[in-house]
Amino acid sequence: MKNNYYINFLNFVKALEPSVETDQLDVTSKLILDEIAIGVAKEKPMTVSEVMGLKGLGSPATLHRKLTILLDAKLVQAVFLGNNRRTKYMALTIEGEMYFNRLSQAMQSVQISNG
Repeated sequence: MKNNYYINFLNFVKALEPSVETDQLDVTSKLILDEIAIGVAKEKPMTVSEVMGLKGLGSPATLHRKLTILLDAKLVQAVFLGNNRRTKYMALTIEGEMYFNRLSQAMQSVQISNG
């Protein structure tokens, strides 16, 4: 597995993470952050209720606690879209966007180094 792109990427991210906002996040929080980022990238942001419905990641109480951790870390924020003031959507903050930009750069570096 000497030239495995994914393993090389994981090693690169592991070396990168202690210097970023997510160094204190557990796996579940990172998975929720990934789900929120995917929604943002598809221009279909998740509602708070949809995040709470990710049953495969934990109970509603666990998901609420992990979402609070992400909000406190200032990686995501709950926002209203348009005129609808009843539904909050999850968006990445500048810090959240920077985190995913660093991961993207790491992936590009691994790809370039493996030729």
